Amino acid sequence: MYHVAICDDEIVFIDKISELLQQYAKRKKLIFQFHTFTDPSSLQDEITDGSVFDIYLLDVEMPGIDGFSLAKRIKGSQPLAPILFLTSHVEMSREGYKVDALRYVSKLSLKDELTEALDAALDETEKSEKKYLTVTYYHDIVRVPYDEILYVQRAMRYLEIHTSRQGIINTGRGIKEVFEKVSDERFVFISRSCFVNLDHVQQLSESFIKMDSDENLPISRKMLPGVKSTILQVWGEKP
Repeated sequence: MYHVAICDDEIVFIDKISELLQQYAKRKKLIFQFHTFTDPSSLQDEITDGSVFDIYLLDVEMPGIDGFSLAKRIKGSQPLAPILFLTSHVEMSREGYKVDALRYVSKLSLKDELTEALDAALDETEKSEKKYLTVTYYHDIVRVPYDEILYVQRAMRYLEIHTSRQGIINTGRGIKEVFEKVSDERFVFISRSCFVNLDHVQQLSESFIKMDSDENLPISRKMLPGVKSTILQVWGEKP
């Protein structure tokens, strides 16, 4: 889930941006949590209190605190935070880059420019926040990015972590311990002995899940409703 802060003193633009973000999230099979602010001082207070967001969309011209001043406060606590400026005045774009804004989006062509800007913002977020699982097995220590984990299943004496690039990695940890370690909404149990990475799921049927590795994994009937609901949520559809 990505937490997106939208700050604009005009509610009509907040509604329009939120709608475009929802459409984008559905196309990309992502989950966005919106945090909207019509008063820039409210967002500034949240930042001062320690709130952190994954992406910021800031109007440049706002009463009291303009977008550039707000961006400086954000960069003070989150130097790598992707900031997208929104404005109707193209000539102000140079000021945005002084505070290391990622993109400058014109309100006059939001629909055309916002998609590319969001793509860039998500790329920056992934670069700065890529997550890894560290696995130890006897004398081996392996570091596996979350997005390379296909699924994890319990074998006879150990746990198998199936990955897209490093093959099968064994560990002596318990399956619940590893699941709690990754603590990521992309992972879901499909049986008592297996959980999968939904980013690598291609198809869900009544008896199995098909992975993008062309493997079919059996799914527990008891867990099927919950798995289906989670998949629909992550893929951007309503159950």
